[in-house]
Amino acid sequence: EMFVEMYGVPSYEEIDPTSFLAVSYTLLFGIMFGDLGQGIVIALLGLFLARRKNRAFGQILIRIGASSAAFGLLYGSVFGLENLLDPLYHALGFAEKPIEIMNPITMNNLLFFAIGMGVVLIVLSICMNIALGIKTHDVERAVFSQNGLAGLVFYSAVLTGVVGIVLGKNWFGNPMLLACCVLPVLVIFLKEPLGRLIRGDSFLPRGESLGGFLVEGVFELLEVLLSFVTNTMSFLRVGGFVISHAGMMAVVLTLTDMMQGSGSVLMLIGGNIFVMALEGFIVGIQVLRLEFYEMFSHYFEGQGIPFSSLSAQRP
Repeated sequence: EMFVEMYGVPSYEEIDPTSFLAVSYTLLFGIMFGDLGQGIVIALLGLFLARRKNRAFGQILIRIGASSAAFGLLYGSVFGLENLLDPLYHALGFAEKPIEIMNPITMNNLLFFAIGMGVVLIVLSICMNIALGIKTHDVERAVFSQNGLAGLVFYSAVLTGVVGIVLGKNWFGNPMLLACCVLPVLVIFLKEPLGRLIRGDSFLPRGESLGGFLVEGVFELLEVLLSFVTNTMSFLRVGGFVISHAGMMAVVLTLTDMMQGSGSVLMLIGGNIFVMALEGFIVGIQVLRLEFYEMFSHYFEGQGIPFSSLSAQRP
């Protein structure tokens, strides 16, 4: 709720995104900042803050710390030590850790996974916007807009075509291309006139010329098409920060090995504190950016008014 209110307050007719943000934010943070030891420390810090000072922020730290620890188990990382959990994996019957971050093949797979996860989250966001449009009987929002049914069909068709190209297959003939790509783009271009016709109004507002509408509509359509690409590619940062976190901890361990005696211990502790403070903050901000710009932008406006009871307003 604290993060949602940073963006805006849900209005009466909107879908409250708090539950969706709670699950997706916790999951994304854990993926990007996976370390068993550091995750436990973050969760313990959250427990302290929840009981003593900032309850809301502390509760968030508990959840993202637990998520970080869970993915740290998959990555086999404990305070950056990559082989500490190997005996556990061997006892469970694994030849090696489930996910080896620094493996070049794994790095490529992580980037593809990040894009796939972004696609799923964007599609869910568009589906919520369609549901909201149906709920409010707004046909323009539910069907004609880039975040409506037309946008969903176009986005899904383009993604299917890209996957087909990667696999060396052509899944689209001319009729399918026309129905799934050209027609949805035309509907998005004409969303406002179509919405006006559905409401019983004229095709264009009084005083607006057809030429002006076409020029403005072309630029808006280009922006819409570009936003589909940028929103999807933004999720590359998920895979990027997984690799970045492992790289930073590799540097810390290299410096630790260069030290002797108590100096190596202090370097390991100080390096972990530095990484938790710096990268933990950066990852938290980046995940919030994904929530606000790549997901909220599809279905959430946040123009509501905070509830204030009459009893609370009395002197």
